[in-house]
Amino acid sequence: MLAFISDIELSTVSSAIYNGGFKKAKAILNVQTPEELSDRKLHENPQKLIINSAKKLGISHHFVGMVTAAAVDKFALVSKKHGDLTVTVAATAVDPEGNTCSHAETAGETMTVEEMPGTINIMIIIDGNPTESCLVSTVLTATEAKTAAIWELDIKSRYSGDVATGTITDAIIVAKTNRGGPIIYGGPASKLGQLVGYCTRKAVKESIMKANQYLQ
Repeated sequence: MLAFISDIELSTVSSAIYNGGFKKAKAILNVQTPEELSDRKLHENPQKLIINSAKKLGISHHFVGMVTAAAVDKFALVSKKHGDLTVTVAATAVDPEGNTCSHAETAGETMTVEEMPGTINIMIIIDGNPTESCLVSTVLTATEAKTAAIWELDIKSRYSGDVATGTITDAIIVAKTNRGGPIIYGGPASKLGQLVGYCTRKAVKESIMKANQYLQ
């Protein structure tokens, strides 16, 4: 399990399977699927795995959680500060066998999926106070940055051979501390967006490249 735990309440927006959407939280979790848990059982009740994992940290409420087949101990962490604004990003992409992006895809193509894939999961902490719409904008910026990292590594879709844009079950959580004045813009050219884009692209690239290190 990879976790960010905060003493103060965070505001989050996410595609997380547990408490996704807009939520308040003091912890965000990225839980690795245990080998003994079948894909079918995981799909039937992924929330149970997240809740039980949170309990191991003494957390029973106020948290957001996602699941990954990636090895969370092979995460990449990148942080950057500009003035009074700091962004920290953690990304996971390498499965326990050292494979990465085994179910890479290009959004919009036709796919037939028969198994549970590994995922690229991204956790973003913003020590600042972007508005809700700005938080959504940072999700877009982070997604573009993730795709840029994938393109930089020339990863191809498993299904079409086209340059990939992600994997089929990527997830993202963006959290903010609510400190400071309101931030309106989170696009790639904004102060916040540049921090999010830089940290996300670097973290995703590093997490993917760890597959080769894992196999050595």
